[in-house]
Amino acid sequence: MRDFLRRLSRHRKAAVGGSLLVFFLLLAVVGPFFVMDPTDLVGRPHQPPSAAHWFGTTGQGQDVLAQTVVGARETLAVGFAVGALVTLVGALVGVTAGYLGRRVDDVLSLTTNVFLVIPGMPLAIVLGAYLPSGPLRMVAVLTVAGWAWNARVFRAESLALRGRDFVSAAVVTGESHSRIVSRELLPNMASLLGSSFIGNTLYAVGAQVGLEFLGLGDVSAVTWGTNLYWAGNDAALLTRSWWIFVPTGMCIALVGFALTLVSSAIDEMTNPALRVHKAAPLPATPAPRSHLERPVPGVLLRVEDLCIDYATEKGPSRVVDSVSFDVAPGEVFGLAGESGSGKSTIGSALLGLLPASARVTQGRILFNGMDVTALEGPALRAFRWRQVSMVFQSAMSALNPVLTLGEQFHDTLAAHGRVSRGTSYARARELLGMVGLSPDLVTAWPHQLSGGMRQRVGIALALALEPRLIIMDEPTTALDVVVQKELLQRMVELKQRLGFAMLFITHDLPLLLALSDRVGVLQGGKLVEVDTSTNLRTGARHPYTQLLLSSFPHLSAKDAAPAAQPVQTPELSVSRPSTRVAAIPGGHR
Repeated sequence: MRDFLRRLSRHRKAAVGGSLLVFFLLLAVVGPFFVMDPTDLVGRPHQPPSAAHWFGTTGQGQDVLAQTVVGARETLAVGFAVGALVTLVGALVGVTAGYLGRRVDDVLSLTTNVFLVIPGMPLAIVLGAYLPSGPLRMVAVLTVAGWAWNARVFRAESLALRGRDFVSAAVVTGESHSRIVSRELLPNMASLLGSSFIGNTLYAVGAQVGLEFLGLGDVSAVTWGTNLYWAGNDAALLTRSWWIFVPTGMCIALVGFALTLVSSAIDEMTNPALRVHKAAPLPATPAPRSHLERPVPGVLLRVEDLCIDYATEKGPSRVVDSVSFDVAPGEVFGLAGESGSGKSTIGSALLGLLPASARVTQGRILFNGMDVTALEGPALRAFRWRQVSMVFQSAMSALNPVLTLGEQFHDTLAAHGRVSRGTSYARARELLGMVGLSPDLVTAWPHQLSGGMRQRVGIALALALEPRLIIMDEPTTALDVVVQKELLQRMVELKQRLGFAMLFITHDLPLLLALSDRVGVLQGGKLVEVDTSTNLRTGARHPYTQLLLSSFPHLSAKDAAPAAQPVQTPELSVSRPSTRVAAIPGGHR
């Protein structure tokens, strides 16, 4: 925060806008001590500016300078208070409704819509006419009249963000709803929060002045609004006494200009892609620890007769139909199939990430004897990432764009126990080194990395808590052939070193045959065949598997013997699939 404020102070727009705001805040706080009492009758009415009265006198004979200075105190206090309250209430209601959805969204959206159909100014006039007079009345009236529109805006932004991969990653790592809202969603709305606060403060100042000009404020108080009210009553326009209302109008305009400049500066400073970061000195990287574990004989993951349905307008639609398979400790099990075959849905079900419209209607998912489908709340959060983690498909959006890599590692580790930021950063450097990246990148932002580097960071995050199984959901999508090869070689090396199992999900059959111990082939939600990679190459039994194999001439039986190599050598055909994968029936490329 201190570094952000220092950089903000060097920003030209922030410097100009901030200087104006500081001037008016000082004017409001200490200015009244240096001017005369604004209610005293000190001169002739409608006296123009002079040496005795710099801004002239009002229609009653009061000093205009004193009224302008003293009026800033209550006007700015109410404006900033209402701006903060309207932004806070709107953000909390909108983000909560958008993120939680379902009944919470229904109730909060209905409440918001009720307030939106009521015109704000008439509502403020009615409330202001019946509530006791004073500044607190104005704060309450303007807050009630103005929060609903902000809630609608924040709800829309929350709906757009909750489907992003970095939010799904936060859910999988076990972060609570409140932490996801505060650490994942709201930081990505920093510009929206800033602009909303600016807009709401301007709204508050304008609405307050308007209500007081209509006589709905405390006319005995000295504010910018009551200054204009009395200027109108004293016929300042008719008598051409411009000095009575021009100073107040200029102050309102300058405050609005200052707030707009600060808003623009904050927007630029909160967008990491718009600024250049200098590399910070880092402490020495600790020596890597050994994480080698002996695989436990038996079954690590067992999927039993799994059925998953999606709710549609025409009724339930089955996307996974009676699927059963096992994964042994340390094994690489591949799931292949065309788009829509249900392979990614199975991976999501394993981590409890199915969308609200989907549910498991039959079967179980057993991890080391524990039924994952029955886990909820803290038990599910404890299971995620410690036992099973995931490398998400989109390397470009799986990382939070407004947090450095070190902060994202810290969030993952802190979600599963109290850990200091220094310990998290040390672990992050170790993991970045393990996946072939420089430990210095711990202070980098996601936009500074290439797609392949981001995917390596995703792998490092998946290894953070030493899980026993890692789900690789289309991890090489949108990566070029060379990067794919390097990435998979690194995964094989890490698997051999750390001893975890992998559930590899992809439409890329050649890649699976080169990498996996066993491969399952999905068609239309059904698992039609499961066998070793060598057996599938030479003796696939199901017609659909044979059709897939025939789409790749280099996978025919003639070259099966030289192609059948140990699973630890992904070099065999990883370099070819992206040029041939379009031949898969129903493929999405």
